[in-house]
Amino acid sequence: MEITCLQMDVLISFYIDGDLSESLKEKVEEHLRECPTCRAKLNIIRSLFSDIKKGSSTEKEEVFSTNTHSSHQYQFFKKNLSAYIDNELPEEENVKIRKYTINNKKARKELEDSYHIRKLMRDSFRKTKLESKPDFSKNVIKNFNESEEPNELGFNPLISVAFWFVVSVILISAISVYMLSLD
Repeated sequence: MEITCLQMDVLISFYIDGDLSESLKEKVEEHLRECPTCRAKLNIIRSLFSDIKKGSSTEKEEVFSTNTHSSHQYQFFKKNLSAYIDNELPEEENVKIRKYTINNKKARKELEDSYHIRKLMRDSFRKTKLESKPDFSKNVIKNFNESEEPNELGFNPLISVAFWFVVSVILISAISVYMLSLD
């Protein structure tokens, strides 16, 4: 079974985290070798994570090596960046962040990266929502797991649950009838 680009949108985070079975990991890697679009997505996500990890220590050093006023501005910028992107700040605070971003190259890069991540996530969510079933992530992983491990008896799990439910009801009914006949 080949993996589609839509399925890759779901599986890519599991792949990065190393949370896939070996056979599913191989299928994802095969798709990545063949699909330049998904490979580009993977590279973008990895580079963003790398930039975040690298940037956190170098930005702090640069900010704290300058005067106290700029470190206060940077703290304000970091604390309110998400709210700024979501247009949740009062106009006065929006202006402060805009001014700081205009004057600080690292802040501009961080803001651009945040917008880029937000756009990728929004686009991926919309695409998945429009083209998928309600529990798409669960269904993708379930389909791959089912294709690897067939059911031993060949029964649908829902039929097994229903069978044992009926058996339980019959047993409880029989016990109840027996108890009532003793009275």
